[in-house]
Amino acid sequence: MRLNLRKAALAAVAGLVACAPALAADTGPETDLSLLLGAGVGDNKLVGDDNDSDLRPLLGLRLGHGISDSLGAFADLTALKYNGDDALFGDVTEVAGRAGIQWFMFGQKWRTFLSPGLGFAVFNPSGSGNALRPFASLGFGQRRAYGDNGVFSWELRADQTFWDSGLNEENFLNYKALVGLGWGVGGPPKDTDGDGVPDKKDKCPDTPRGAIVDEKGCPKDSDGDGVLDGLDQCPGTPAGVPVDEKGCTKDTDGDGVHDGIDKCPNTPKGAKVDANGCPMDTDGDGVYDGIDQCPGTTKGCKVDAKGCPIDSDRDGVCDGLDQCPGTEAGLKVDEKGCPPPPAPKVAPIFTPEQREFILEGITFANDSATITTESTFVLDKVVLALQAYPEATFEIRGHTDSKGSDAYNLKLSDRRAKAVQDYFLSKGIAASRMTAKGYGEKEPIADNKTEEGRAKNRRVALRRTDQ
Repeated sequence: MRLNLRKAALAAVAGLVACAPALAADTGPETDLSLLLGAGVGDNKLVGDDNDSDLRPLLGLRLGHGISDSLGAFADLTALKYNGDDALFGDVTEVAGRAGIQWFMFGQKWRTFLSPGLGFAVFNPSGSGNALRPFASLGFGQRRAYGDNGVFSWELRADQTFWDSGLNEENFLNYKALVGLGWGVGGPPKDTDGDGVPDKKDKCPDTPRGAIVDEKGCPKDSDGDGVLDGLDQCPGTPAGVPVDEKGCTKDTDGDGVHDGIDKCPNTPKGAKVDANGCPMDTDGDGVYDGIDQCPGTTKGCKVDAKGCPIDSDRDGVCDGLDQCPGTEAGLKVDEKGCPPPPAPKVAPIFTPEQREFILEGITFANDSATITTESTFVLDKVVLALQAYPEATFEIRGHTDSKGSDAYNLKLSDRRAKAVQDYFLSKGIAASRMTAKGYGEKEPIADNKTEEGRAKNRRVALRRTDQ
């Protein structure tokens, strides 16, 4: 029966080793104290072949301490009473203390371990005195943390004594099955960097304060900007975008477009930019919008640093468009910045020797006072001469030949003189400078008996009146 129990225990151990998942461990408290309950099977040399009660209950305590994620140390104390064969020693009480290490091989929640150790056992047979034996042990089991500070474990263990003194100078191989229920002691596990992951489990033990970490204690950087989650004040930064020490996008030139997409990273302060971060110059004057204090400058105008047109000669036409730079102050200019050409020199129509001027080439429609179109060209030249000498006043004198009655000729000459006066008025000659009067046929200058003479007598003349 004892052989079958041992085979079953070994088969259970092999099955657990094969099925346990190789995952990151949940270590539980750093130091724990466990109450051990279980059963033990004594060696035939100790309890005899006739013993019908193989399994005997045991009680114990264990103190465990985690060294790393995969290694722990322990010390335990167990006590049980074997129901022995009277032919040997009778009932045997065993109190065993051992210390060893736990090598955690795999498992996340259920952590599978081997536990080699050394110890001493005190055997107290009912039929003889106490015997102290050293022993080596090897255990196999699993451990699981629960709650905030608890731990549960089970273990199958074999203890082999050596140094065969007393008890018939025999060595014994005893087996034990243990179940432990413990709780953490000595405060919470050490967490040097304060990230919530104990040092023995922390794969990144120097995490900055405030950073968010994964289950291994390594800081996260969800947006990949180089600033850790928990310290990143601008989470969700687009990939590849440069950030400052707070994890926020940089905008070196302060134009509102972050450096990662800014195609014009050195925009002057105050300039308006497009979606690419490049400054705009709506009026094309070379001064950026936002800095330009004179937006809407005409194309081609030269401007100052503020974007305002320059007008060096102050003629109202900006440099760059001014085709006559350096115009004298006060001169009126055209849209090109050029002053009008000087008026042509006009010969005076009155001289000290000539007080009366006959308007040669002035003709009227037959028997009327309507000035012909051809005559206006002559009158326009006379207007220029009168404008050149604004101080002169004059009388417009109308004359006819001798054909017709005196009364009719007088009225016709008067109407023709007044027609010339009206034309002068329309061209800007002041009314105060001139009078108009007809003289009919009274003042001929040629013989009315010939056609040539009569043509000369049909005339309009200007006579100066201010001298």
